[in-house]
Amino acid sequence: MKPRNLFYRFIKLAILIAIFSSCVKHDSLEVTVYQYSNVILTFSHQVKGASLKFDTMLYRTSLGNQYQVSDLQYFISGVYFHQAKGKWQEISTDKGIHYTDARDNYSCSWWLKDQIQAGEYDSIAFTFGLDEKQNFSGRFTDPPERDMFWPDLLGGGYHYMKLNLKWKNDTMVQPLPFMFHLGIGQVYAGNTVNTDSIIGFVQNYFKVILPCKMTLKSGGYHQVMLQMDIARWFDGENAFDFAAYPNGIMQNQDGMYRACLNGRKAFDVIIPK
Repeated sequence: MKPRNLFYRFIKLAILIAIFSSCVKHDSLEVTVYQYSNVILTFSHQVKGASLKFDTMLYRTSLGNQYQVSDLQYFISGVYFHQAKGKWQEISTDKGIHYTDARDNYSCSWWLKDQIQAGEYDSIAFTFGLDEKQNFSGRFTDPPERDMFWPDLLGGGYHYMKLNLKWKNDTMVQPLPFMFHLGIGQVYAGNTVNTDSIIGFVQNYFKVILPCKMTLKSGGYHQVMLQMDIARWFDGENAFDFAAYPNGIMQNQDGMYRACLNGRKAFDVIIPK
């Protein structure tokens, strides 16, 4: 065989090997090989730029109400990362749902098992709470998620958030407890607020899209932090007065609606260096 023919056969073989290594067929299904990154989504909590401290009457709203935080637990779901080139990648780890308890450091880290394509990203989207498809009674059988249940008479499913407080204003001697709880709202017949007069329900979950410029490198581990500022729940466009809701906002759709309007701006994305 002539040397020239050997040379051309070698070139053809090299091309075939390159094609095969980048695109593998199994039962007529073509699988493209990509490069992926590993992401840890973490959750932090602050009040006006300072780390949240529990059980201390340190904080004051824009309306002059003093408050302290006793508990903070919530769900996020439907998380997506948006590539700079225009493609959304859905997070499917734990069926796309994560529960956070601000007192429990373990729950403040979510190790994503998804294969997230390496590259440039410009935003993150998520649902605060659980939507109609995700939020049904009996979904969670073990604590702590199970203990977020929302009574069936009030719509069922689970709390989106439990933010338990104590508060006082300048006219009060002793602070009072306040349940800043979000979940499915109720529509009542007339002015009577009891379970017998419920004629409809309101889905109060809401979606958040946050800018986030980040570069995910192939094979690396990357931390992405969702940071909640508790003060923004009370001091947004709808300044919140605890005195207006003496029984908390659970079973009060007006209170939950106003809270959710503020909550849309309660988060930032931080990329730790």
